[in-house]
Amino acid sequence: MLTKLLKYEIKATGRMFLPIFLSLLVFAVINKILSVFDNQSWQIPSKISMVFYVIIMAGMFVMTLTVMIQRFYKNLLSDEGYLMYTLPVKSWKHILSKLLVSMLWMIASVIAAMISIEIISYKQGTLGKIIQGLAVFHNQVTGYLGAPAYLLILELILGGLITLASGILMVYTSIAIGHLFSRHKIIVSFGAFIALNTITQIYIILACRIPKIVHSVNIVFYNVTSNDFFRLELIFMYGLILIGIPCASYFAATNFILSKRLNLE
Repeated sequence: MLTKLLKYEIKATGRMFLPIFLSLLVFAVINKILSVFDNQSWQIPSKISMVFYVIIMAGMFVMTLTVMIQRFYKNLLSDEGYLMYTLPVKSWKHILSKLLVSMLWMIASVIAAMISIEIISYKQGTLGKIIQGLAVFHNQVTGYLGAPAYLLILELILGGLITLASGILMVYTSIAIGHLFSRHKIIVSFGAFIALNTITQIYIILACRIPKIVHSVNIVFYNVTSNDFFRLELIFMYGLILIGIPCASYFAATNFILSKRLNLE
Protein backbone atom coordinates (compact mmCIF):
# COMPACT_ATOMS: atom_id res chain seq x y z
CA MET A 1 0.00 0.00 0.00
CA LEU A 2 2.94 2.30 0.66
CA THR A 3 3.98 1.91 -2.98
CA LYS A 4 0.51 3.00 -4.12
CA LEU A 5 0.65 6.04 -1.82
CA LEU A 6 4.05 6.99 -3.25
CA LYS A 7 2.81 6.63 -6.84
CA TYR A 8 -0.25 8.74 -6.08
CA GLU A 9 1.83 11.41 -4.32
CA ILE A 10 4.44 11.59 -7.09
CA LYS A 11 1.72 11.81 -9.74
CA ALA A 12 -0.14 14.55 -7.84
CA THR A 13 2.96 16.68 -7.28
CA GLY A 14 4.83 15.87 -10.48
CA ARG A 15 2.39 17.85 -12.60
CA MET A 16 3.51 20.94 -10.66
CA PHE A 17 7.25 20.34 -10.53
CA LEU A 18 8.07 18.91 -13.95
CA PRO A 19 6.89 22.01 -15.88
CA ILE A 20 8.93 24.34 -13.67
CA PHE A 21 12.02 22.12 -14.01
CA LEU A 22 11.60 22.18 -17.78
CA SER A 23 11.08 25.96 -17.78
CA LEU A 24 14.24 26.45 -15.73
CA LEU A 25 16.35 24.37 -18.11
CA VAL A 26 14.81 26.05 -21.19
CA PHE A 27 15.67 29.53 -19.89
CA ALA A 28 19.14 28.31 -18.95
CA VAL A 29 19.66 27.22 -22.57
CA ILE A 30 18.23 30.52 -23.85
CA ASN A 31 20.58 32.48 -21.58
CA LYS A 32 23.53 30.42 -22.78
CA ILE A 33 22.64 31.03 -26.43
CA LEU A 34 22.13 34.77 -25.90
CA SER A 35 25.44 35.04 -24.03
CA VAL A 36 27.24 33.95 -27.20
CA PHE A 37 26.15 37.13 -28.98
CA ASP A 38 28.20 40.21 -28.08
CA ASN A 39 26.05 42.53 -30.18
CA GLN A 40 24.52 45.43 -28.22
CA SER A 41 21.08 44.66 -29.64
CA TRP A 42 21.03 41.33 -27.77
CA GLN A 43 21.75 42.87 -24.35
CA ILE A 44 18.12 43.65 -23.47
CA PRO A 45 16.74 40.20 -24.46
CA SER A 46 19.60 38.62 -22.54
CA LYS A 47 18.83 40.60 -19.37
CA ILE A 48 15.10 39.89 -19.64
CA SER A 49 15.81 36.18 -20.08
CA MET A 50 18.10 36.19 -17.05
CA VAL A 51 15.42 37.90 -14.94
CA PHE A 52 12.91 35.19 -15.88
CA TYR A 53 15.53 32.53 -15.08
CA VAL A 54 16.14 33.96 -11.60
CA ILE A 55 12.40 34.28 -10.93
CA ILE A 56 11.82 30.65 -11.96
CA MET A 57 14.76 29.49 -9.83
CA ALA A 58 13.45 31.29 -6.74
CA GLY A 59 9.89 30.18 -7.44
CA MET A 60 11.01 26.57 -7.72
CA PHE A 61 12.44 26.50 -4.20
CA VAL A 62 9.54 28.44 -2.73
CA MET A 63 7.10 26.04 -4.39
CA THR A 64 9.03 23.04 -3.06
CA LEU A 65 8.65 24.28 0.52
CA THR A 66 5.02 25.30 -0.03
CA VAL A 67 4.00 21.99 -1.58
CA MET A 68 5.72 20.07 1.23
CA ILE A 69 3.59 21.87 3.84
CA GLN A 70 0.41 21.98 1.78
CA ARG A 71 0.35 18.28 0.89
CA PHE A 72 0.82 17.21 4.52
CA TYR A 73 -1.72 19.66 5.88
CA LYS A 74 -4.34 19.31 3.15
CA ASN A 75 -4.26 15.52 2.82
CA LEU A 76 -3.95 14.55 6.47
CA LEU A 77 -5.20 17.42 8.64
CA SER A 78 -7.95 19.11 6.62
CA ASP A 79 -11.30 17.79 5.38
CA GLU A 80 -9.45 15.46 3.00
CA GLY A 81 -8.16 13.69 6.09
CA TYR A 82 -11.55 12.05 6.59
CA LEU A 83 -11.13 10.37 3.21
CA MET A 84 -7.45 9.53 3.63
CA TYR A 85 -8.03 7.82 6.99
CA THR A 86 -10.77 5.64 5.58
CA LEU A 87 -8.07 3.87 3.56
CA PRO A 88 -6.68 0.67 5.11
CA VAL A 89 -3.32 2.37 5.69
CA LYS A 90 -1.59 3.11 8.96
CA SER A 91 -0.64 6.68 9.81
CA TRP A 92 3.11 6.05 9.59
CA LYS A 93 2.74 5.05 5.94
CA HIS A 94 0.95 8.32 5.16
CA ILE A 95 3.75 10.23 6.90
CA LEU A 96 6.49 8.22 5.18
CA SER A 97 4.98 8.70 1.73
CA LYS A 98 4.77 12.48 2.24
CA LEU A 99 8.32 12.54 3.60
CA LEU A 100 9.91 10.54 0.78
CA VAL A 101 8.18 12.49 -1.98
CA SER A 102 9.07 15.82 -0.34
CA MET A 103 12.71 14.71 -0.16
CA LEU A 104 12.53 13.57 -3.78
CA TRP A 105 11.39 16.96 -5.07
CA MET A 106 13.79 18.90 -2.85
CA ILE A 107 16.74 16.89 -4.16
CA ALA A 108 15.41 17.13 -7.72
CA SER A 109 15.13 20.92 -7.34
CA VAL A 110 18.77 21.17 -6.27
CA ILE A 111 19.88 18.93 -9.15
CA ALA A 112 17.83 20.95 -11.65
CA ALA A 113 19.34 24.18 -10.30
CA MET A 114 22.89 22.77 -10.56
CA ILE A 115 22.31 21.54 -14.12
CA SER A 116 20.89 24.91 -15.17
CA ILE A 117 23.86 26.75 -13.66
CA GLU A 118 26.23 24.36 -15.40
CA ILE A 119 24.46 25.01 -18.72
CA ILE A 120 24.82 28.79 -18.35
CA SER A 121 28.45 28.70 -17.20
CA TYR A 122 29.56 25.82 -19.43
CA LYS A 123 32.78 26.16 -21.37
CA GLN A 124 34.45 23.59 -23.56
CA GLY A 125 36.44 21.15 -21.44
CA THR A 126 34.68 22.05 -18.17
CA LEU A 127 33.06 18.64 -17.71
CA GLY A 128 36.37 16.86 -18.33
CA LYS A 129 38.10 19.02 -15.71
CA ILE A 130 35.38 18.26 -13.15
CA ILE A 131 35.70 14.51 -13.73
CA GLN A 132 39.48 14.74 -13.56
CA GLY A 133 39.30 16.73 -10.33
CA LEU A 134 36.99 14.16 -8.74
CA ALA A 135 39.35 11.36 -9.74
CA VAL A 136 42.33 13.19 -8.21
CA PHE A 137 40.35 13.83 -5.00
CA HIS A 138 39.39 10.14 -4.76
CA ASN A 139 42.97 9.00 -5.27
CA GLN A 140 44.34 11.45 -2.69
CA VAL A 141 41.83 10.49 -0.03
CA THR A 142 42.30 6.80 -0.75
CA GLY A 143 46.08 7.11 -0.51
CA TYR A 144 45.89 9.23 2.66
CA LEU A 145 43.40 7.12 4.61
CA GLY A 146 44.06 3.74 3.07
CA ALA A 147 40.38 3.29 2.22
CA PRO A 148 38.19 4.22 -0.77
CA ALA A 149 36.92 7.80 -0.66
CA TYR A 150 33.48 6.77 -1.88
CA LEU A 151 32.79 5.14 1.51
CA LEU A 152 33.13 8.51 3.23
CA ILE A 153 31.17 10.22 0.47
CA LEU A 154 28.32 7.73 0.86
CA GLU A 155 28.27 8.36 4.59
CA LEU A 156 28.19 12.11 4.02
CA ILE A 157 25.30 11.67 1.58
CA LEU A 158 23.47 9.49 4.10
CA GLY A 159 24.04 12.13 6.77
CA GLY A 160 22.66 14.78 4.45
CA LEU A 161 19.56 12.71 3.72
CA ILE A 162 18.91 12.13 7.43
CA THR A 163 19.35 15.84 8.11
CA LEU A 164 16.92 16.70 5.31
CA ALA A 165 14.39 14.17 6.59
CA SER A 166 14.76 15.53 10.11
CA GLY A 167 14.03 19.08 8.92
CA ILE A 168 10.91 17.99 7.03
CA LEU A 169 9.67 15.89 9.94
CA MET A 170 10.20 18.82 12.29
CA VAL A 171 7.77 20.81 10.13
CA TYR A 172 5.30 17.90 10.12
CA THR A 173 5.49 17.56 13.90
CA SER A 174 4.97 21.30 14.37
CA ILE A 175 1.87 21.25 12.15
CA ALA A 176 0.54 18.17 13.97
CA ILE A 177 1.07 19.84 17.37
CA GLY A 178 -0.78 22.92 16.14
CA HIS A 179 -3.77 20.75 15.26
CA LEU A 180 -4.03 19.50 18.82
CA PHE A 181 -5.61 22.88 19.56
CA SER A 182 -9.03 23.99 18.39
CA ARG A 183 -7.99 27.65 17.93
CA HIS A 184 -4.92 29.54 16.64
CA LYS A 185 -3.53 26.40 15.00
CA ILE A 186 -1.15 28.27 12.70
CA ILE A 187 0.31 30.34 15.54
CA VAL A 188 0.74 27.26 17.73
CA SER A 189 2.38 25.37 14.84
CA PHE A 190 4.82 28.23 14.26
CA GLY A 191 5.62 28.38 17.98
CA ALA A 192 6.08 24.61 18.09
CA PHE A 193 8.52 24.80 15.16
CA ILE A 194 10.63 27.44 16.96
CA ALA A 195 10.59 25.40 20.16
CA LEU A 196 11.53 22.13 18.42
CA ASN A 197 14.29 23.81 16.44
CA THR A 198 15.71 25.39 19.60
CA ILE A 199 15.59 22.10 21.52
CA THR A 200 17.28 20.28 18.65
CA GLN A 201 20.08 22.84 18.45
CA ILE A 202 20.68 22.60 22.21
CA TYR A 203 20.69 18.80 21.99
CA ILE A 204 23.29 18.78 19.18
CA ILE A 205 25.53 21.30 20.98
CA LEU A 206 25.43 19.31 24.22
CA ALA A 207 25.99 15.99 22.43
CA CYS A 208 29.03 17.41 20.62
CA ARG A 209 30.50 18.62 23.90
CA ILE A 210 30.91 15.15 25.37
CA PRO A 211 34.62 15.21 26.40
CA LYS A 212 35.60 11.86 24.88
CA ILE A 213 33.87 12.68 21.58
CA VAL A 214 35.53 16.10 21.32
CA HIS A 215 38.93 14.55 22.09
CA SER A 216 38.44 11.86 19.42
CA VAL A 217 37.32 14.41 16.83
CA ASN A 218 40.42 16.55 17.48
CA ILE A 219 42.69 13.53 17.11
CA VAL A 220 41.05 12.42 13.88
CA PHE A 221 40.74 15.73 12.07
CA TYR A 222 44.04 17.28 13.16
CA ASN A 223 46.28 14.23 13.04
CA VAL A 224 44.78 11.83 10.49
CA THR A 225 46.76 8.81 9.35
CA SER A 226 45.72 5.60 7.68
CA ASN A 227 45.59 4.00 11.13
CA ASP A 228 42.93 6.50 12.16
CA PHE A 229 40.47 5.46 9.47
CA PHE A 230 38.59 3.16 11.83
CA ARG A 231 38.39 5.96 14.37
CA LEU A 232 37.15 8.32 11.68
CA GLU A 233 34.46 5.80 10.82
CA LEU A 234 33.38 5.75 14.46
CA ILE A 235 33.07 9.54 14.42
CA PHE A 236 30.92 9.39 11.30
CA MET A 237 28.73 6.69 12.84
CA TYR A 238 28.33 8.76 15.99
CA GLY A 239 27.32 11.73 13.85
CA LEU A 240 24.72 9.64 11.99
CA ILE A 241 23.26 8.43 15.29
CA LEU A 242 23.36 11.98 16.66
CA ILE A 243 21.24 13.40 13.82
CA GLY A 244 19.17 10.22 13.53
CA ILE A 245 17.74 10.47 17.05
CA PRO A 246 15.78 13.72 16.49
CA CYS A 247 14.69 12.45 13.07
CA ALA A 248 13.22 9.29 14.60
CA SER A 249 11.72 11.30 17.46
CA TYR A 250 9.89 13.66 15.11
CA PHE A 251 8.57 10.74 13.08
CA ALA A 252 7.36 8.94 16.22
CA ALA A 253 5.76 12.11 17.62
CA THR A 254 3.94 12.88 14.37
CA ASN A 255 2.75 9.29 14.05
CA PHE A 256 1.49 9.30 17.66
CA ILE A 257 -0.48 12.51 17.16
CA LEU A 258 -2.04 11.37 13.89
CA SER A 259 -2.82 7.92 15.30
CA LYS A 260 -3.99 8.76 18.81
CA ARG A 261 -4.72 12.49 19.06
CA LEU A 262 -5.97 13.45 15.62
CA ASN A 263 -8.20 16.52 15.56
CA LEU A 264 -9.83 17.33 12.20
CA GLU A 265 -12.35 19.80 13.59
